Amino acid sequence: MRAFQQVLAQLKDVVANHKVGEELTPPSLLASLEINGRRVSYATMGLDNPADGPNAKPAVILLHGFGGFFMDWPRVMAPLSRHTRVYAIDLPGWGFSELNPNGRSLEDDVDVVDQFIKQMKLDRVILAGLSYGAGVTWAAAAMNVSRIKRAILINPMPPHPVKWITSPIYQGIFALNRSRAAAVLGHKMLRKSHYKMICRENLLNDRLLDSFYLDLAYLVMKQPKMPLILNAHARGAEAVDWNDWEHRLAGCRVPVSILQGQDDKIFSMDSAWHLHELIPNSELIEVAECGHAMVFDQPKKLAEFLIQQLTRTEESRSRAVES
Repeated sequence: MRAFQQVLAQLKDVVANHKVGEELTPPSLLASLEINGRRVSYATMGLDNPADGPNAKPAVILLHGFGGFFMDWPRVMAPLSRHTRVYAIDLPGWGFSELNPNGRSLEDDVDVVDQFIKQMKLDRVILAGLSYGAGVTWAAAAMNVSRIKRAILINPMPPHPVKWITSPIYQGIFALNRSRAAAVLGHKMLRKSHYKMICRENLLNDRLLDSFYLDLAYLVMKQPKMPLILNAHARGAEAVDWNDWEHRLAGCRVPVSILQGQDDKIFSMDSAWHLHELIPNSELIEVAECGHAMVFDQPKKLAEFLIQQLTRTEESRSRAVES
C-alpha cells in the first residue's frame, strides 16, 4: 500500500508538470513488464502470493474498460489487497502502456494477459474486467487461458457491442472514431468539459468524480497515441467475427460471474442477460444503485464480492483435491 501511495505522489507531479497533449512519461515507481516488445504498465498492492502452499490464495488481475487505466481501480484494490495480491493492468495503448501497432484484436489483449500471468509466475488467478476489460476477460475464459480459475465480468461489453450500446454519447464516439481522420480531429477538439461529460455518462452519482482523477485521466486521454487506439477499437468493433465469439463462449470451462449495474447507461440489463445465456457456467447478479462505472458507484460492494470469490475459488480447489 505504501508503494502505491508513492506512485500516487508521482502522479500528482505528472498533473502539475505536464501540458495537455503531451506524451506522458510513466511514473518511475509504476511497475511494468515488456510483453511482445512493448511496455505494459501496471499497479499492484497486497499480500505476496507464493506459487503454491496450503494457504495460498489466487491473485486478482483487474482490467479497465474503454478509455480507462489502472487509476480506475484503487477504491477496489485497497480492501482487496488485505486478502491477496492484486494487479491492475493498463492494456496496450491505454494509460501508460505502449501501443502495439500490430495488436488490434481481443486475442491480442488476451495474449498480453496470458503473458503477464506467466511472467509474474502466478499459479492461480481470478480475472476481473470492466466493460471492454470484461470483454477481454470473457475472451480469455472462452480461450481457456491456463491458470485462470474464475472470471468476473463487470458491466460487460457483450459480443456485437455496437448493437447493444444504449448511450447516444457512446454511439457517437464509436461513429466518429471509425474514420482515422475524424478520430484525429475529434481528439484534437476534445476539451476537458467534453471529457467530464463522457465520464458522467458512466456514473449514477457524478459527484464521485474527484478533480485529481479528472485532471490525470484527461491528460492520459489527450496523449498523441490515443487517436490511433480509439480508431482501432471503433473499427475493430465492426470487423470482429462476433458470431464466432458467441459460439466460443459456450466452451468456457471456468466459472463466470456477471455483475450488471441496474442504472448502466452504456450497456443495459438485456445485454447482460444475453451474455449470461451464451455462457453455460455463469451467474448474473444485478447491482442496485449502480451505473456503468461500478468501480466508482459501488466500490465497496464490488470489493466485497471479489473477496468472496477468493473463498469460493479455494473451496472449489479443495473439492478438486478431495475428489
